[in-house]
Amino acid sequence: MNVSDTIDKIIEEIKKAKRIIIFHHIAPDGDALGSALALREILEQIDSIEVLDNVITNYVPEIYKYLPDADKFKRVNDPLLYSSYDLGIAVDCANKDRLGDATEFFNKAKKTISIDHHPTNTGFADIDLIDTQASASAELVFKLIKPLGAELTRDIAINIYTAILTDTGGFKFENTKSETLRICADLIDAGADPVEIYKNCYETKSLAMVKLHARIIDSAIVSEDKKIIYGIITRDILDELEASDDFIDGITESMRQVKGLEVALVFKETLKKTTRVSFRSNSLNVCTIASYFGGGGHKLAAGCLIEKKVKEAIDDVLPVVKKQLSKQELYL
Repeated sequence: MNVSDTIDKIIEEIKKAKRIIIFHHIAPDGDALGSALALREILEQIDSIEVLDNVITNYVPEIYKYLPDADKFKRVNDPLLYSSYDLGIAVDCANKDRLGDATEFFNKAKKTISIDHHPTNTGFADIDLIDTQASASAELVFKLIKPLGAELTRDIAINIYTAILTDTGGFKFENTKSETLRICADLIDAGADPVEIYKNCYETKSLAMVKLHARIIDSAIVSEDKKIIYGIITRDILDELEASDDFIDGITESMRQVKGLEVALVFKETLKKTTRVSFRSNSLNVCTIASYFGGGGHKLAAGCLIEKKVKEAIDDVLPVVKKQLSKQELYL
């Protein structure tokens, strides 16, 4: 089924539903948050919808608190949430496991929809709108506005523009297409301020965040062949610098910029003493590596969670990365 036909089916389900709940993946980024908030604001214009909830399993990172209605997310233990909804919509989520503690609500919905652009998404909902050519899931949310008869408001524009800006790395990743920029032109016309949004996403950092980036990059380890660089973030470092987990955003991207390197990784110790790994690459398809460890993402940007301590995770991941590089399984 093509994108247009799938959108028609989604519109049909939305117009039938009275209670709708919206989900996004755990550890949300700009696309997950922007898509979920924009979708909520679009659906708020549909008179037939009586209940509309947006759930979050983690928290809104500091840099995204400027997003319109970012305070409207509900935690999964909120007593105001219903036990069952007519329609559950997951945005920017590659698989059901990535819904975290909200999975139960998704499973209980009478009908489910997935709106996503990750190539690792094989379809886990009743209706799957998956377009791997879209720069961000928010592009697909944007395409629902006119068919629903909704208005592109300033708040919707800000949320979608933020999603696209961050998932294209400031319009510098290969997923930046001509259609992406045409959509952004409409968003700017609707009131999204590109200068202000860029400042919020990339130029407004706390001192703790700057110190964390400096510490991890300064102590980063480079492989003997100068192809791989990786940093390690422990709970002790985060506590010492009074930095929160979302402060790590951007570290892997910065390390990837080192001339001659192919792959950059960050190994972060979680509160549960497991390890979250962030992959960034200039040529290697790191999505296949992340998928091997139960994660996913995009060809040049991916991640996974390994149920081991940091040192053990490093010992598991690095040989796989080196093997893939030696086989020259590059994405060109």
